[in-house]
Amino acid sequence: MNSSLVSIARLLSFLLLLLGSTSSNAQTYYALQIDRNIRFKAADITAQYQPRLVMGVDQALAFQETVARFLVKNKAVEEDLTLSPKAKYEWLKRLSSRETSEMADVLESYRWQEYMRIKPEIQPIPKPEKANGFQDAIVVLDTTNQ
Repeated sequence: MNSSLVSIARLLSFLLLLLGSTSSNAQTYYALQIDRNIRFKAADITAQYQPRLVMGVDQALAFQETVARFLVKNKAVEEDLTLSPKAKYEWLKRLSSRETSEMADVLESYRWQEYMRIKPEIQPIPKPEKANGFQDAIVVLDTTNQ
C-alpha cells in the first residue's frame, strides 16, 4: 500500500512538472512574439501616458507590458490579409476595449478614469478608408463578339 502511494505521488509530480513546462513554453513563445520594435513602441506609449497618470515604476512596467501584449494582437489584425478594412477596424475597436478593461487591473480607479479620457488622443484607432464606389466594381470585357 505504501509503494502505491509513492507511485501515485511520483505520477502527480510528473504531471505537475509536465504542466509547468508547457506553461513556461507558452510564455516563452509569447515573449518571442513581442519583438524589439513592439517593446520600444510600448515604452513610447507608456512615456506619453506617464506625465498624466504619474505611475510608479512597478505600475508603469505592468502598464507597458499590457500595452505590448495588445500591440502584438493589433499587429496580427492589421497584417491579416483576409480581413476587410471595416472588419479590421471592428477588431481593433474590440481589442482597444479589452485593453482598456485590463488596464483597470493595472491602474487605480482615478488613474484608470484619466487613462480612458486620454486614450483616444494617445492611441487612436485608425478608421478604415471610405470606398468611392468604384473600387468594388468589376468590369467584364467580352472580347468574343469582335
